Amino acid sequence: MLISKWPAGTFVSRLGEAARADLLGLTQARTYPTSTTLLRQGHSENTVYVLRSSQPGNSACVKVTTRLPNGVETLLAVRVSGDVVGEMGPLRGSAPMATVTTCSPTIAQAIPTPVFMNFLDRNRDAWGAIGSVLGDRLEWAERRRTDFAVYEVPVRLARVIVDLVDRHGAVTDDGLDLGVRLSQAELGRLIGAREDAVGQALRGLRDDGYIRSRYRQVTVVDLHRLRVFADLA
Repeated sequence: MLISKWPAGTFVSRLGEAARADLLGLTQARTYPTSTTLLRQGHSENTVYVLRSSQPGNSACVKVTTRLPNGVETLLAVRVSGDVVGEMGPLRGSAPMATVTTCSPTIAQAIPTPVFMNFLDRNRDAWGAIGSVLGDRLEWAERRRTDFAVYEVPVRLARVIVDLVDRHGAVTDDGLDLGVRLSQAELGRLIGAREDAVGQALRGLRDDGYIRSRYRQVTVVDLHRLRVFADLA
């Protein structure tokens, strides 16, 4: 059974009922194992993926990364159930500018680009949804650039944790789970910090009672206080 409630702000959540049914009926969904590369930077794939999930609270998860000319890999974003990836290529008329890799077993629809573009053309609200999603992604990127210029690592980390919880968080008995599984190195690439600096910042947030953390898992136990610390209250 596929989830009936899509995370707020995702492409699928922004569609009307008819357009959503049209989209989800375009192709058959399949499961992709962890570490599967769906899209590769610079390679024309001619495919758009809609991320889905098998049950509530068990989100799809993919990492969007780019490799700079000096060989450094940067984590640009995380996408979850209801998000679409690969849409920028056909919209820009170019190959993907980033690599998309699953970070957990992920159910997704692989939709040929012409089929996806035809879907947009026959569903007016779908074009509006794409525009809103792209606007949100630009805002996310701008916040990360501003954070890097203004805040030290602990605050940058707190701000991205709050952002991720707001977008993807799931309520658990212990608090608010981040909703995605990211290593310290991946969190570091997301905020522009070394892995050891992220580890130290996580310990500080944990010692101050804002979060609990273990391998690839962060749970927020006091979101209000974390927002205050992150300068987001």
